[in-house]
Amino acid sequence: MNTFHPDFLGETARRIKLKQYPDVRQFVVQHLYPDTLRLLLLLHKHVPIHCVVSIGYSGNEHVIKQLAAAGIKVVTPSYEELVTTINHELEQSLRYCQQHDRRLLIHEVGGYAVKSLHEHHLSYLDVVVGAIEVTKQGVWVAEQLPKLEIPQVNCAQTRLKQVEGKMVGEAVVTALDVILRELGYAIVGRQALVLGYGWVGKGTAVSLRQRGAQVFVQDKDVIQCVDAMVDGFVVPNNAGKPSALPAIVIGASGHQSITADLIDQLPDRTFLVSGASKDHEIDLKYLAQQCTEKTSIHKHVEAYTFPDGRVLFLVNKGFPVNFTSASVPDEIVEFLFAELVMLVPMLLEQHLEPGTYPLPVDQERLAAQIWMDLR
Repeated sequence: MNTFHPDFLGETARRIKLKQYPDVRQFVVQHLYPDTLRLLLLLHKHVPIHCVVSIGYSGNEHVIKQLAAAGIKVVTPSYEELVTTINHELEQSLRYCQQHDRRLLIHEVGGYAVKSLHEHHLSYLDVVVGAIEVTKQGVWVAEQLPKLEIPQVNCAQTRLKQVEGKMVGEAVVTALDVILRELGYAIVGRQALVLGYGWVGKGTAVSLRQRGAQVFVQDKDVIQCVDAMVDGFVVPNNAGKPSALPAIVIGASGHQSITADLIDQLPDRTFLVSGASKDHEIDLKYLAQQCTEKTSIHKHVEAYTFPDGRVLFLVNKGFPVNFTSASVPDEIVEFLFAELVMLVPMLLEQHLEPGTYPLPVDQERLAAQIWMDLR
């Protein structure tokens, strides 16, 4: 760990006087990077971690070793085995808490464990104090359950998350730019279509334009379309068909946006890119079914040849392109992690009813002020 890195998280814990909770255990589903290591090691001192499940398309071997050295169980399934592994490991943590008179706090990105709890482990509900969530995707998962049985507190609906979203968009384009350069291509002068104009989509579109691309934007929400137009981007009238022939298509909607219909319309040598979490943005099943040949042309790019002779380039197997290299700088992510630290006493001390709860605005301001003070 970099001892010269500003201690945003430690300072947050000190200012809020974060207590130790020896009667609580954490079950964690997270990306494992250096910034996450700092977060988990700090939280482990206050709320002991029973198990960490690493999300399969991200992870750092050094981080895994450091967590293990701290006595934390780390499980690293492939992405294909992630859900099954979470089901199993969550049951182990729930059973441990039940047998040892402990409460369980779920800490995750993506809503995997909350969904697993409700689909498979409701008999252990009495030991679960609630969940802490970092992503909008995880909040959506909780809200889409037939009945949410626990409180879920989050830092995904805050203004600082919006700031981070812009940086994620910039990281998406930076990572793509590196890959294209290694292939001998340039973003400048190419036509790009961004699907979704939320926080990440906006950051992606702006960053593409800064690199000289001709940027088109589509979003199912007409308000977002107006926002994109006011920002100077071209929004095709027909949401189903791009008015230009893009050389780059980036999905940043949080759901499947690069659909079979769109894939059929795309011109030869288009790059298909995900700028959102997981592998939801691209219809990968259709892509695999339709291609006649798949060739690796780069460690992060596969060429899919279609019966009509077109070739489409899939980047990072459909997972977020920004995970191919350094994504958002640690110090940007850490003002969100500071918010997450604040969520711990909020969840453990306020006895919240089932439902979703964002971090209160006054605490968000404190996280921002700490970040400003230490930069």
